[in-house]
Amino acid sequence: MEEGNEVVVVTNVCGDICIRKRARRKRQKLLVKELMYDYANNTTLHGLPYVTRTGLTLIEKIFWFVTFVASVSMCLFLISKVWYKWKTSPVIVTVSEQLVSVNEMPFPSITICPQSKCKQSKYNFTNEKLIVDEYMQKRRVAKFLNKDTYDGTINDTMKARIAKFASVSKICDFPNPYDLSDIFPSNHTNSSFVEDIIEVAPNYNDVFHACFVYGHYIENCESLFRMVLTSEGLCYNMNSLAAKEIFRMKNLQTDYEYLYATNVSRNWTVENGYSYVISKEVNHETIEEIEKEYSDTYPTRGRENGESPDVEVVLQHNKSDRDHLCNGLNSGFKVYIQHPTDLPQSSLYYYAVLNNQVSSMALSFTVLNTSESLRGYDPEVRQCYFHEERYLKYFSIYTASNCRIECLSNVTKHYCHCTAFYMPDDRSNRICTQIDDDCVKEARRIMQYQELAKEGSKRCHCLPACNTMDYDAEILKSEFNLKRLMETYYKTVSYSDGSYNSINFSKLEMYFKQPRFMSWRRSELFGLIDFLANCGGLLGLFLGFSFLSLVEIFYFLSLRLCCTLKKDLEEEKAQKKTEKEVYEYVEKY
Repeated sequence: MEEGNEVVVVTNVCGDICIRKRARRKRQKLLVKELMYDYANNTTLHGLPYVTRTGLTLIEKIFWFVTFVASVSMCLFLISKVWYKWKTSPVIVTVSEQLVSVNEMPFPSITICPQSKCKQSKYNFTNEKLIVDEYMQKRRVAKFLNKDTYDGTINDTMKARIAKFASVSKICDFPNPYDLSDIFPSNHTNSSFVEDIIEVAPNYNDVFHACFVYGHYIENCESLFRMVLTSEGLCYNMNSLAAKEIFRMKNLQTDYEYLYATNVSRNWTVENGYSYVISKEVNHETIEEIEKEYSDTYPTRGRENGESPDVEVVLQHNKSDRDHLCNGLNSGFKVYIQHPTDLPQSSLYYYAVLNNQVSSMALSFTVLNTSESLRGYDPEVRQCYFHEERYLKYFSIYTASNCRIECLSNVTKHYCHCTAFYMPDDRSNRICTQIDDDCVKEARRIMQYQELAKEGSKRCHCLPACNTMDYDAEILKSEFNLKRLMETYYKTVSYSDGSYNSINFSKLEMYFKQPRFMSWRRSELFGLIDFLANCGGLLGLFLGFSFLSLVEIFYFLSLRLCCTLKKDLEEEKAQKKTEKEVYEYVEKY
């Protein structure tokens, strides 16, 4: 630009910088392209070098390119299948390599429920029904004849009598046809309901005649069997854990007990089983000492025994002291078996011990253990809970059975505003009566249908415990003529005793069918190592891929690329410096 006689030269600095940047980007793109060609020519992946190799025709290069892409696609497709299987079915249940000895497992918890619910000498249910019928009939007539002046008052004695009859009717499975709403404003009752049931039920002396454990006579069966409340009423249980171990006692009502068991576990835990093992030489001198130490465990453990039953119980039933209007269709005893950590409860699946019969139960069990490696999986995936994973309000030990009992209690409380007398609850003044029977049945149905739903906050979702042991039994029956034997013996010694004339005896024998049983194990079908091994196998099969191939890719994309770009920048700086020096030299001379 000219101004007068002066000439001003303006240098386009910005344009020079932009030109240099564009040149640098173009040069770097060429370097990256050369790097990719270099990788393709020298890679260990099969087929890829043919795509860029010089000397091959275009058709050959296209063939190898299509083949390589097809191999990559097939490999990725199969890896996606492996990934899906790993995520959806990572757990497998297989037969364990070793059999489990009965010595390592606890004997089952045994619950015996007499079908005679009411002793007539304690409470004459038939006579009480007649008295209550007569009173309620008079009450209806008085109410009809004196509609304006009838106030419905009832004396305390009669009110208590009707309340007790309603309580006993519940366990007698006898329909109560009376509308008691005007006598009892609330449909719910309190702990007196349970007191009435226990008062009229057969006691230990009425149920047990003799007990034997491992061939040893037990003088007092009460030390072996403890009372428990079930839907059958009052039952008797052996080998259950203490109530304070099964329940969270601080969350339960304290007016009455659900389980009277007091024996706490010794040398045994839910997770690890029995801690005592025989470490001494077994001979006739040490056998008693070993038996004493071996027996100092609870729950009672199983034993390999082929000589006599592990548990023998002679039961009795006084037919002259039974009220036939109370559960008159059933006789004998119902027997339930469950794990010692489960709250003893009745169910549809029971074993019948009939009068004048020996019921011999050959026990078996199924053990399912879970690998510790599955703790990191979601319970939904492994389909089980470890004991510390699922909190129960009323139970300190998680089992599927305890979970269902608590859930049924919660559902019943929600829909009926009361709970059955055998369901754990934090209050004792809202026990359901016969008026609530339909609601209680409906609550059980609701709980069942809630479990069918895939989602929902009200689901019980009582998955099995991860380490479980389930019992089963085969039962054989034969005649048991103890009374005839006693009568014959008394004749031989010229002794007469008519006290057994009205008694029906029955005998229960329990033992393990075999000394060892199969067990199952839940473990990882695909762990991380298995997944990587499967993926590595597929990559090697389709591409010849290995760990060094991965290192090679990392090398070309990081170290080699960085070094190439850095070298280019250094060369650019050196060139720029040289140009500057040349320009300064020209300017100087």
